[in-house]
Amino acid sequence: MYIYPLNYRSFDTHLLSDELAGFIQLSLFYTNVTLGAFDIALAGTLKETAKVSSIYEYQAKRNNLLPFASSSHLSLKGNCLTFSNPITKIDLGGLVKEYAVDQSVLQLQSMGITSALINFGGDIAAFGTCHAQPWRVGVQSPDNPNINIMEVELYDSSLCTSGHSKRYSIIQSEKISHIVTPSDLSGSYSQASILAPTTIDAGIWSTAVLVNPNLVLPAHIQMKSSLL
Repeated sequence: MYIYPLNYRSFDTHLLSDELAGFIQLSLFYTNVTLGAFDIALAGTLKETAKVSSIYEYQAKRNNLLPFASSSHLSLKGNCLTFSNPITKIDLGGLVKEYAVDQSVLQLQSMGITSALINFGGDIAAFGTCHAQPWRVGVQSPDNPNINIMEVELYDSSLCTSGHSKRYSIIQSEKISHIVTPSDLSGSYSQASILAPTTIDAGIWSTAVLVNPNLVLPAHIQMKSSLL
């Protein structure tokens, strides 16, 4: 509801709610610290490439849109968001679910709950213990969902796994990952699991390392598993 008027706009400048301005500011922060690997304008603008029927059209449309697929075309001053062109779009899909998990943790804790595990489609946060033991979460194999490649213990932390195997579109028998990147994925990870203090951190960095496997992770972020 809030993003559609921004992406299909008649004006370059928009006054945002406090909440939406906060999301945009947070996304711009992560774009900076991930060196552009996480970018709501990259994801939003290049999603248009899904509306094609051939690989030739896909590649042509991607090449045309790529110069506009960057948060450098956004300017946020207070609650005022300005686009530098009519083509750039944004997508908060890599942020809002993770934010919802973190808010759920805070809500449960405010109610006096001392132990819980929250799982929103694989974005997981846990606090407290499970029957006096650490919460344990399995990381599935991308090739066989019945097999865990490892288990991770969670102590007041979050675990997110990103990969290309489960969510994708198919154009002329070619799989196109749901994770939008500025270049091809040769040499990239096929899956990465990140442990972090918050779900937003874990989710964004798990996506960012798929886009740019050469990123140096901050000290508070741990790569728990990765597959080429």
